[in-house]
Amino acid sequence: MGFIKKNLIFTIIMAVCILAFAAGAYFAFAESGKIDQKKQKITSAESQLKSMRSADPAPTPENVEASAENVAELKAGLKKIREDLERGARVTTSTDGIGVMAGIQQFISNYQRKAATLTDKDGEPFEIIVPDDFAFGFEQYLDEATMLDDDELIPVLDKQRQILSYLLNKLYEAEPESIVSVEREFLEQKAEGSSSAKGFAIHPAITAKVPGAINTLAFRLAFTGYTDSLRRLLNDLAKFELPIVVRSIEVDRPSGMSTTAKVPANNDLDAFFGVFDGGSNPELEAPEEAQKPVISENISTFTVVLEFIEIALPAQSAVDKV
Repeated sequence: MGFIKKNLIFTIIMAVCILAFAAGAYFAFAESGKIDQKKQKITSAESQLKSMRSADPAPTPENVEASAENVAELKAGLKKIREDLERGARVTTSTDGIGVMAGIQQFISNYQRKAATLTDKDGEPFEIIVPDDFAFGFEQYLDEATMLDDDELIPVLDKQRQILSYLLNKLYEAEPESIVSVEREFLEQKAEGSSSAKGFAIHPAITAKVPGAINTLAFRLAFTGYTDSLRRLLNDLAKFELPIVVRSIEVDRPSGMSTTAKVPANNDLDAFFGVFDGGSNPELEAPEEAQKPVISENISTFTVVLEFIEIALPAQSAVDKV
Protein backbone atom coordinates (compact mmCIF):
# COMPACT_ATOMS: atom_id res chain seq x y z
CA MET A 1 0.00 0.00 0.00
CA GLY A 2 2.97 2.31 0.77
CA PHE A 3 4.18 1.86 -2.79
CA ILE A 4 0.78 2.75 -4.19
CA LYS A 5 0.51 5.80 -2.02
CA LYS A 6 4.00 6.92 -2.96
CA ASN A 7 3.37 6.26 -6.66
CA LEU A 8 -0.33 7.01 -6.92
CA ILE A 9 -0.22 8.54 -10.40
CA PHE A 10 1.87 5.69 -11.79
CA THR A 11 -0.47 3.14 -10.22
CA ILE A 12 -3.53 4.83 -11.71
CA ILE A 13 -1.90 4.88 -15.15
CA MET A 14 -1.01 1.19 -14.89
CA ALA A 15 -4.54 0.29 -13.82
CA VAL A 16 -6.00 2.19 -16.75
CA CYS A 17 -3.59 0.46 -19.13
CA ILE A 18 -4.49 -2.98 -17.75
CA LEU A 19 -8.23 -2.26 -18.14
CA ALA A 20 -7.65 -0.92 -21.66
CA PHE A 21 -5.65 -4.02 -22.52
CA ALA A 22 -8.39 -6.31 -21.17
CA ALA A 23 -11.08 -4.42 -23.10
CA GLY A 24 -8.98 -4.50 -26.26
CA ALA A 25 -8.34 -8.23 -25.85
CA TYR A 26 -12.09 -8.87 -25.42
CA PHE A 27 -13.04 -6.82 -28.49
CA ALA A 28 -10.27 -8.43 -30.54
CA PHE A 29 -11.52 -11.90 -29.58
CA ALA A 30 -15.13 -10.95 -30.44
CA GLU A 31 -14.13 -9.51 -33.80
CA SER A 32 -12.06 -12.60 -34.52
CA GLY A 33 -15.17 -14.73 -34.04
CA LYS A 34 -17.14 -12.50 -36.43
CA ILE A 35 -14.35 -12.70 -39.00
CA ASP A 36 -14.43 -16.50 -38.79
CA GLN A 37 -18.20 -16.45 -39.38
CA LYS A 38 -17.79 -14.13 -42.37
CA LYS A 39 -15.07 -16.42 -43.77
CA GLN A 40 -17.41 -19.42 -43.45
CA LYS A 41 -20.17 -17.55 -45.28
CA ILE A 42 -17.75 -16.52 -48.03
CA THR A 43 -16.53 -20.10 -48.38
CA SER A 44 -20.12 -21.37 -48.56
CA ALA A 45 -21.06 -18.74 -51.17
CA GLU A 46 -18.00 -19.60 -53.26
CA SER A 47 -18.93 -23.28 -53.07
CA GLN A 48 -22.50 -22.54 -54.20
CA LEU A 49 -21.25 -20.33 -57.02
CA LYS A 50 -18.86 -23.04 -58.18
CA SER A 51 -21.68 -25.59 -58.06
CA MET A 52 -23.98 -23.32 -60.06
CA ARG A 53 -21.28 -22.66 -62.65
CA SER A 54 -20.79 -26.40 -63.13
CA ALA A 55 -24.56 -27.05 -63.30
CA ASP A 56 -26.23 -27.98 -66.57
CA PRO A 57 -27.53 -25.60 -67.71
CA ALA A 58 -25.43 -23.03 -65.93
CA PRO A 59 -27.09 -19.69 -65.06
CA THR A 60 -25.14 -17.78 -67.67
CA PRO A 61 -26.68 -14.77 -69.43
CA GLU A 62 -27.09 -16.90 -72.57
CA ASN A 63 -28.92 -19.65 -70.70
CA VAL A 64 -31.12 -17.17 -68.85
CA GLU A 65 -32.10 -15.64 -72.20
CA ALA A 66 -32.79 -19.10 -73.64
CA SER A 67 -34.94 -19.91 -70.61
CA ALA A 68 -36.98 -16.74 -71.10
CA GLU A 69 -37.52 -17.67 -74.76
CA ASN A 70 -38.60 -21.17 -73.71
CA VAL A 71 -41.15 -19.74 -71.27
CA ALA A 72 -42.49 -17.49 -74.03
CA GLU A 73 -42.84 -20.52 -76.33
CA LEU A 74 -44.62 -22.48 -73.60
CA LYS A 75 -47.07 -19.61 -73.08
CA ALA A 76 -47.73 -19.46 -76.83
CA GLY A 77 -48.24 -23.23 -76.91
CA LEU A 78 -50.64 -23.07 -73.98
CA LYS A 79 -52.57 -20.30 -75.72
CA LYS A 80 -52.82 -22.43 -78.87
CA ILE A 81 -54.04 -25.44 -76.88
CA ARG A 82 -56.64 -23.29 -75.18
CA GLU A 83 -57.84 -21.92 -78.52
CA ASP A 84 -58.18 -25.47 -79.87
CA LEU A 85 -60.14 -26.60 -76.84
CA GLU A 86 -62.39 -23.57 -76.85
CA ARG A 87 -63.75 -24.58 -80.23
CA GLY A 88 -66.36 -26.33 -78.12
CA ALA A 89 -67.73 -22.94 -77.14
CA ARG A 90 -69.58 -22.91 -80.45
CA VAL A 91 -71.92 -25.64 -79.14
CA THR A 92 -74.88 -23.42 -78.32
CA THR A 93 -77.28 -24.93 -75.81
CA SER A 94 -80.89 -24.22 -74.92
CA THR A 95 -82.53 -23.85 -71.51
CA ASP A 96 -86.00 -24.55 -72.91
CA GLY A 97 -86.94 -27.92 -71.39
CA ILE A 98 -89.73 -28.60 -73.88
CA GLY A 99 -87.51 -27.72 -76.84
CA VAL A 100 -84.62 -29.84 -75.56
CA MET A 101 -86.87 -32.87 -75.01
CA ALA A 102 -88.32 -32.42 -78.49
CA GLY A 103 -84.79 -32.20 -79.88
CA ILE A 104 -83.85 -35.47 -78.18
CA GLN A 105 -86.92 -37.20 -79.63
CA GLN A 106 -86.03 -35.90 -83.09
CA PHE A 107 -82.42 -36.98 -82.59
CA ILE A 108 -83.51 -40.55 -81.78
CA SER A 109 -85.83 -40.87 -84.77
CA ASN A 110 -83.34 -39.26 -87.17
CA TYR A 111 -80.50 -41.67 -86.36
CA GLN A 112 -82.81 -44.70 -86.32
CA ARG A 113 -83.95 -43.77 -89.81
CA LYS A 114 -80.47 -42.84 -91.01
CA ALA A 115 -79.08 -46.24 -89.93
CA ALA A 116 -81.44 -47.93 -92.41
CA THR A 117 -80.99 -45.54 -95.34
CA LEU A 118 -77.24 -45.04 -95.70
CA THR A 119 -75.16 -45.37 -98.84
CA ASP A 120 -71.50 -46.37 -98.93
CA LYS A 121 -68.65 -44.54 -100.67
CA ASP A 122 -69.64 -46.22 -103.95
CA GLY A 123 -73.21 -45.02 -103.64
CA GLU A 124 -74.52 -48.48 -102.80
CA PRO A 125 -77.20 -48.65 -100.07
CA PHE A 126 -76.30 -50.40 -96.85
CA GLU A 127 -77.79 -50.67 -93.39
CA ILE A 128 -76.21 -50.31 -89.97
CA ILE A 129 -77.94 -52.71 -87.61
CA VAL A 130 -79.14 -51.11 -84.37
CA PRO A 131 -81.09 -52.75 -81.51
CA ASP A 132 -84.86 -52.42 -81.34
CA ASP A 133 -86.08 -49.23 -79.61
CA PHE A 134 -82.52 -47.95 -79.65
CA ALA A 135 -82.27 -44.38 -78.32
CA PHE A 136 -78.53 -43.71 -78.80
CA GLY A 137 -77.83 -42.95 -75.13
CA PHE A 138 -81.21 -41.38 -74.31
CA GLU A 139 -83.19 -44.55 -73.56
CA GLN A 140 -84.94 -42.99 -70.56
CA TYR A 141 -86.42 -40.36 -72.90
CA LEU A 142 -87.95 -42.77 -75.42
CA ASP A 143 -91.34 -41.97 -73.95
CA GLU A 144 -92.39 -38.68 -75.48
CA ALA A 145 -94.23 -37.77 -72.29
CA THR A 146 -90.97 -37.77 -70.30
CA MET A 147 -89.99 -34.32 -69.10
CA LEU A 148 -86.96 -33.16 -67.17
CA ASP A 149 -87.52 -30.51 -64.51
CA ASP A 150 -83.97 -29.35 -63.85
CA ASP A 151 -82.91 -25.95 -65.19
CA GLU A 152 -79.19 -26.71 -64.76
CA LEU A 153 -79.29 -30.15 -66.38
CA ILE A 154 -81.39 -29.22 -69.44
CA PRO A 155 -78.59 -27.32 -71.29
CA VAL A 156 -76.11 -30.13 -70.47
CA LEU A 157 -78.47 -32.69 -72.01
CA ASP A 158 -78.75 -30.47 -75.06
CA LYS A 159 -74.95 -30.32 -75.31
CA GLN A 160 -74.68 -34.10 -74.96
CA ARG A 161 -77.20 -34.53 -77.77
CA GLN A 162 -75.19 -32.25 -80.06
CA ILE A 163 -71.90 -33.98 -79.26
CA LEU A 164 -73.46 -37.40 -79.83
CA SER A 165 -74.81 -36.16 -83.16
CA TYR A 166 -71.25 -35.30 -84.19
CA LEU A 167 -69.91 -38.66 -82.97
CA LEU A 168 -72.67 -40.66 -84.64
CA ASN A 169 -72.13 -38.85 -87.94
CA LYS A 170 -68.45 -39.82 -87.80
CA LEU A 171 -69.35 -43.39 -86.82
CA TYR A 172 -71.88 -43.75 -89.63
CA GLU A 173 -69.31 -42.46 -92.11
CA ALA A 174 -66.94 -45.21 -90.88
CA GLU A 175 -69.50 -47.79 -92.11
CA PRO A 176 -69.65 -50.23 -89.17
CA GLU A 177 -71.71 -53.42 -89.41
CA SER A 178 -73.82 -52.61 -86.35
CA ILE A 179 -74.01 -50.37 -83.30
CA VAL A 180 -74.10 -52.31 -80.06
CA SER A 181 -74.51 -49.45 -77.60
CA VAL A 182 -74.19 -45.70 -77.23
CA GLU A 183 -73.67 -44.40 -73.70
CA ARG A 184 -73.31 -40.92 -72.36
CA GLU A 185 -72.15 -39.85 -68.93
CA PHE A 186 -75.34 -40.17 -66.91
CA LEU A 187 -75.63 -36.84 -65.09
CA GLU A 188 -79.25 -37.19 -64.00
CA GLN A 189 -78.35 -39.39 -61.04
CA LYS A 190 -75.82 -36.77 -59.86
CA ALA A 191 -78.45 -34.05 -60.05
CA GLU A 192 -80.91 -36.22 -58.15
CA GLY A 193 -78.32 -37.20 -55.54
CA SER A 194 -78.72 -40.90 -56.35
CA SER A 195 -75.85 -43.22 -55.51
CA SER A 196 -77.00 -46.03 -57.78
CA ALA A 197 -74.90 -46.64 -60.89
CA LYS A 198 -77.57 -46.04 -63.50
CA GLY A 199 -75.44 -45.16 -66.46
CA PHE A 200 -71.97 -44.84 -67.88
CA ALA A 201 -69.32 -43.09 -65.77
CA ILE A 202 -65.73 -42.72 -66.95
CA HIS A 203 -63.08 -44.15 -64.66
CA PRO A 204 -61.35 -41.43 -62.57
CA ALA A 205 -57.94 -42.79 -63.56
CA ILE A 206 -58.36 -41.90 -67.25
CA THR A 207 -60.51 -38.78 -67.17
CA ALA A 208 -58.99 -35.40 -68.05
CA LYS A 209 -61.39 -33.62 -65.70
CA VAL A 210 -59.76 -31.19 -63.24
CA PRO A 211 -62.18 -29.46 -60.84
CA GLY A 212 -62.20 -25.72 -61.46
CA ALA A 213 -59.93 -25.99 -64.51
CA ILE A 214 -61.17 -28.58 -67.03
CA ASN A 215 -64.73 -29.82 -67.50
CA THR A 216 -65.48 -32.95 -69.52
CA LEU A 217 -68.40 -34.97 -70.85
CA ALA A 218 -67.69 -38.66 -71.39
CA PHE A 219 -69.18 -41.04 -73.94
CA ARG A 220 -68.78 -44.71 -74.83
CA LEU A 221 -69.51 -46.17 -78.25
CA ALA A 222 -69.60 -49.91 -78.94
CA PHE A 223 -69.93 -51.13 -82.53
CA THR A 224 -69.05 -54.10 -84.71
CA GLY A 225 -67.13 -54.03 -87.94
CA TYR A 226 -63.74 -54.45 -89.53
CA THR A 227 -60.64 -52.67 -88.28
CA ASP A 228 -60.93 -50.25 -91.17
CA SER A 229 -64.12 -48.85 -89.61
CA LEU A 230 -62.27 -48.15 -86.38
CA ARG A 231 -59.41 -46.56 -88.27
CA ARG A 232 -61.72 -44.31 -90.27
CA LEU A 233 -63.47 -43.19 -87.09
CA LEU A 234 -60.17 -42.38 -85.37
CA ASN A 235 -58.88 -40.53 -88.42
CA ASP A 236 -62.00 -38.33 -88.48
CA LEU A 237 -61.80 -37.61 -84.75
CA ALA A 238 -58.11 -36.73 -85.12
CA LYS A 239 -59.11 -33.76 -87.28
CA PHE A 240 -60.29 -32.23 -83.99
CA GLU A 241 -63.32 -30.40 -85.37
CA LEU A 242 -64.60 -30.60 -81.79
CA PRO A 243 -62.38 -30.95 -78.70
CA ILE A 244 -62.99 -34.70 -78.32
CA VAL A 245 -60.18 -36.97 -77.11
CA VAL A 246 -60.08 -40.77 -77.31
CA ARG A 247 -59.40 -42.16 -73.84
CA SER A 248 -59.37 -45.92 -74.48
CA ILE A 249 -60.16 -48.56 -77.11
CA GLU A 250 -61.24 -52.12 -76.37
CA VAL A 251 -61.37 -54.85 -79.00
CA ASP A 252 -63.38 -58.07 -78.70
CA ARG A 253 -62.36 -60.54 -81.35
CA PRO A 254 -64.61 -63.31 -82.66
CA SER A 255 -62.48 -65.87 -80.79
CA GLY A 256 -63.59 -64.28 -77.54
CA MET A 257 -60.20 -62.75 -76.76
CA SER A 258 -60.36 -59.20 -75.43
CA THR A 259 -57.75 -56.52 -76.02
CA THR A 260 -57.56 -53.16 -74.31
CA ALA A 261 -55.35 -50.86 -76.34
CA LYS A 262 -53.67 -47.53 -75.77
CA VAL A 263 -53.23 -45.88 -79.13
CA PRO A 264 -50.67 -43.16 -79.87
CA ALA A 265 -51.75 -39.53 -79.69
CA ASN A 266 -53.25 -38.18 -82.90
CA ASN A 267 -52.75 -34.49 -82.09
CA ASP A 268 -51.07 -32.18 -79.60
CA LEU A 269 -54.15 -32.17 -77.38
CA ASP A 270 -53.93 -35.93 -76.89
CA ALA A 271 -50.35 -35.54 -75.70
CA PHE A 272 -51.25 -32.55 -73.52
CA PHE A 273 -53.81 -34.55 -71.58
CA GLY A 274 -51.59 -37.59 -71.29
CA VAL A 275 -54.10 -39.61 -73.20
CA PHE A 276 -51.80 -42.27 -74.52
CA ASP A 277 -48.65 -42.26 -72.43
CA GLY A 278 -46.75 -45.48 -72.37
CA GLY A 279 -46.41 -48.28 -74.90
CA SER A 280 -49.00 -48.93 -77.52
CA ASN A 281 -50.43 -52.19 -78.72
CA PRO A 282 -48.59 -53.04 -81.94
CA GLU A 283 -51.86 -54.32 -83.38
CA LEU A 284 -53.51 -50.91 -83.05
CA GLU A 285 -50.90 -48.38 -84.10
CA ALA A 286 -51.69 -44.81 -85.19
CA PRO A 287 -54.66 -44.84 -87.55
CA GLU A 288 -53.20 -44.16 -90.98
CA GLU A 289 -55.11 -44.58 -94.19
CA ALA A 290 -52.31 -46.61 -95.79
CA GLN A 291 -52.01 -49.07 -92.92
CA LYS A 292 -53.42 -52.53 -93.58
CA PRO A 293 -56.29 -53.77 -91.40
CA VAL A 294 -55.18 -55.54 -88.25
CA ILE A 295 -58.14 -57.92 -88.34
CA SER A 296 -58.59 -58.24 -92.07
CA GLU A 297 -61.33 -60.83 -92.47
CA ASN A 298 -63.17 -60.97 -89.15
CA ILE A 299 -65.82 -58.68 -87.71
CA SER A 300 -64.86 -57.53 -84.22
CA THR A 301 -66.55 -55.46 -81.53
CA PHE A 302 -64.88 -52.15 -80.73
CA THR A 303 -65.60 -50.12 -77.59
CA VAL A 304 -64.29 -46.56 -77.67
CA VAL A 305 -64.36 -44.21 -74.66
CA LEU A 306 -64.20 -40.51 -75.51
CA GLU A 307 -64.24 -37.20 -73.68
CA PHE A 308 -65.42 -33.79 -74.78
CA ILE A 309 -63.09 -31.22 -73.18
CA GLU A 310 -63.87 -27.69 -72.04
CA ILE A 311 -61.55 -25.22 -70.32
CA ALA A 312 -62.98 -23.67 -67.15
CA LEU A 313 -59.78 -21.99 -65.90
CA PRO A 314 -59.58 -18.23 -66.67
CA ALA A 315 -57.12 -17.48 -69.48
CA GLN A 316 -54.81 -15.26 -67.38
CA SER A 317 -54.62 -17.82 -64.58
CA ALA A 318 -53.54 -20.47 -67.07
CA VAL A 319 -50.75 -18.24 -68.40
CA ASP A 320 -49.56 -17.34 -64.89
CA LYS A 321 -49.06 -21.04 -64.09
CA VAL A 322 -46.49 -21.48 -66.86
